[in-house]
Amino acid sequence: MVRSNSDRMTERIERTKAFYSRSEPGDLLCSVNEWGRYAILEETLCGDLNKRPLDEALDEAHVEAMMTAYVQNLRRSFKTVYQYDDDVLPCAEVYWGIGGITAAISEADPLFQDGMSWFEPNMSWEEIEALRFNPDDKWMQHALRINQLLWREWDEDYLILPFLHRSPLDAANGIRGTELFSEIHTDPGRVKSLIQWCADWSIQVEEFLYDNTDHQEGWGAGVWGTWLPYRGVFVNGDPVGMISRETQQEFEAPYTAKLFGSTGGGFFHNHAIGLHQVDQVAQTPGTVIHQIGADPNVITPVEAMLTEPTHRDRMLESSLHAPLLLNGVGPDQLDEILPILKEGRFYLGMLWWEGHDADEMIRKVRKASNLD
Repeated sequence: MVRSNSDRMTERIERTKAFYSRSEPGDLLCSVNEWGRYAILEETLCGDLNKRPLDEALDEAHVEAMMTAYVQNLRRSFKTVYQYDDDVLPCAEVYWGIGGITAAISEADPLFQDGMSWFEPNMSWEEIEALRFNPDDKWMQHALRINQLLWREWDEDYLILPFLHRSPLDAANGIRGTELFSEIHTDPGRVKSLIQWCADWSIQVEEFLYDNTDHQEGWGAGVWGTWLPYRGVFVNGDPVGMISRETQQEFEAPYTAKLFGSTGGGFFHNHAIGLHQVDQVAQTPGTVIHQIGADPNVITPVEAMLTEPTHRDRMLESSLHAPLLLNGVGPDQLDEILPILKEGRFYLGMLWWEGHDADEMIRKVRKASNLD
């Protein structure tokens, strides 16, 4: 019997729900070549803001036409999404680059260049203390319009992430700049007040976007091909790689926990330079899943799992608190790494290339996993 796309999506969501609800070692999900399997909204939004004047890019009629075309393109990509019987889900993440997040916080305009956005973090404390959440800011209105259009076009066939957040510490860094990390020591009270404000700002964003859209209550959110609980959020938590474990506990974890606890829980992203924090990130209350990206000139999470016992043990332990999304597992590494991963809870982001059987890779993970 041929399964419809709707049946496949429901099956993948239910498997992911089961994955998050359990705590036993040996639960595994997987994807093959996830990036590019569906049309990425970030590429559409950043590309549009890069190539036309700002007033034209934010024009309501233009945004409506752009989003209608995007959803059509997303649906055309479903053939690729369901090409393999893995756990990838089509997601529309409302995000126009890291600079776009800070622009929305600061009510300023980022620099758009080469398909990306950037906001130079150099605000004075006087400017920072004047910041307020402003639902009428053009960037908040842009996010709202995109969400409204995504829900208007929705037919239970894709997941929506209303806004992609920086973690409270990362957002504070984006506003103040690297000086923030010395001020952690010289003016900790002021820094904590800013990080607290950034957590509150993100909470207000989520409330604003959900309160003003015809969203499907209880359906769930989605980011980077995976399901999140209803009102779940994504945070970019890169600064954990640049701070000590003690500083993470004091200046990062409590504020991220507040954001996660005020929403539906969180997807925490950081990089391999922060492997020393993997257990503390996973134990941050409200963390649903934790993803660690590879970095140049630093051991990758996959290499660490295979060759570094200290990192391996820490990742395995952390995965029992919050499952770890492990990207970059190649076909030549799968047989070696699977027995190790069965000792924890992982979402394997596998890489496939010519000469290997992608379907066989998925079958190996399914056979090793406790999940049906």
